[in-house]
Amino acid sequence: MKKNFSAFLCEPLLHFLVLGAALFIVFAQLNDSEAGRENRILITQADLNGLATSWLKSMGRPPSAEEREQQLNSFIRQQVLAREAVALGLDKDDAVVRNRLAKKMEYLFEDLSFMPEPTDGELGEYRLAHPASFTLPAEMSFQQIFFDATLRGDNVSTEAKQVLTELQQLESVSDTIQLGDRSLLPYEFKGGREAQIAAMFGKKFTQQVFLLPVNSWQGPIASPYGQHLIYIHSRRDAQLPVLDEIRDRVARQWRSTQQKAANEVFYQSLYQRYEIVVDADVASE
Repeated sequence: MKKNFSAFLCEPLLHFLVLGAALFIVFAQLNDSEAGRENRILITQADLNGLATSWLKSMGRPPSAEEREQQLNSFIRQQVLAREAVALGLDKDDAVVRNRLAKKMEYLFEDLSFMPEPTDGELGEYRLAHPASFTLPAEMSFQQIFFDATLRGDNVSTEAKQVLTELQQLESVSDTIQLGDRSLLPYEFKGGREAQIAAMFGKKFTQQVFLLPVNSWQGPIASPYGQHLIYIHSRRDAQLPVLDEIRDRVARQWRSTQQKAANEVFYQSLYQRYEIVVDADVASE
């Protein structure tokens, strides 16, 4: 029991929640001390630096003295109008305002949280637990000879097989681009992923082509356009790379997952402070 309690004290999420509670206490104290100073607008050097940086990013140059003054006046105007709007209750029942405030709280969660560097063991387990996120799709390089079903009609398959027989009897084939019919389909497809090929030739065609042997003419394979003779130069099945090859990707996704989990813990700690009451009219529907 003592060992488990010690381990609990070392949990980063515990530190996260303690820090969050301390921050809310500080906020409460600040609110009490500032209660009589609601009409004071304090312009800090950080505000001026932020305005200058924003101008530089937008315009590509520092603001002039006149432009700095205009920026400051606009900033003060925004502060005055925003405070008056809050005083009038205009921020209440506003979906846009609620969404922005909620987003700011989520950013606050992230600022408060501490994400330790993942170990190789943690990254390895995460990689195996989420293979779909890191598996490289199957791909292949091939060339095709197209036979147009619209032009050849019922003879399209027979004529494609005749050309296939001729190709298979040759020891080597240097140029086949003149064979078959012309089309807008690519004669050669290099490093095409399964989804890309399916988008162009159809899913059924792609499934059949990925089962063909390499380095020989095969077919004919039907597509929505007609018949195709296929020569596969190379093919790679879908594979999950080793951790060293995708470490950065795995680490980024691991951190994102951990951050979401920490945010949810923080949210639940806030949620428990509230009593959620469903209006009787809603409950009766």
